Amino acid sequence: MRLLLVEDDADVAETLVAFLERDGFVVDLAPTLEIAQDAITDNAFDLIVLDRLLPDGDGVTLITYAERHKLPQRFLLLTALSDLDERLKGLELGADDYLAKPFEPRELLVRIRNVLRREIKVTSEIRQFGPLSFDVAGSAFFIDGVPLSLRRTEALVLEALMARPGVLVPRETLESRVYGYDKFVNANSLESQISRLRKNLSEKTSRVKIQAIRGVGYQLAEE
Repeated sequence: MRLLLVEDDADVAETLVAFLERDGFVVDLAPTLEIAQDAITDNAFDLIVLDRLLPDGDGVTLITYAERHKLPQRFLLLTALSDLDERLKGLELGADDYLAKPFEPRELLVRIRNVLRREIKVTSEIRQFGPLSFDVAGSAFFIDGVPLSLRRTEALVLEALMARPGVLVPRETLESRVYGYDKFVNANSLESQISRLRKNLSEKTSRVKIQAIRGVGYQLAEE
């Protein structure tokens, strides 16, 4: 399970990331709303753990941002704003749960697991690029209607490319999609994924290529 922690307090963030990763979660960190918006636009998360008081605004605006851009998400709010009106505001805007600071990390873990049991309502969407199609809800790829089997990391790269078919996707976006938004990535790791993905595509069709713009990024191209 992959979580996004939106928290600007470095000490709190470090503690929570270590605690949650020990329990088996993959955790990405966003210290501002702007970074969090970029993260949920370019990446898929199972849950957003969201602070209310951020340097560039109220965290609940991320909920409305996700709704406006049709980015289905689960949200668990963490905040020092614990009075009833503030709790209701977050829940009415679409948060799945609300935990007031200070809190016991074990309670946070239980609440995360409870929220993860709830289904995310995903609108059916099929993205098409030449013979290549992507079922967004099912996270499945097809070439001329035939399923395309990929490794998880290759699928993540292709999913990011299909989010903007035919448009240049910066390598930083692809790296964050595959390895995590705030993780150090070896310079050759992405190239290895691209190479395997190209091979898999070429075995199924000659009509879709992955073009590289050296030092900038990659894009899908149709022959």
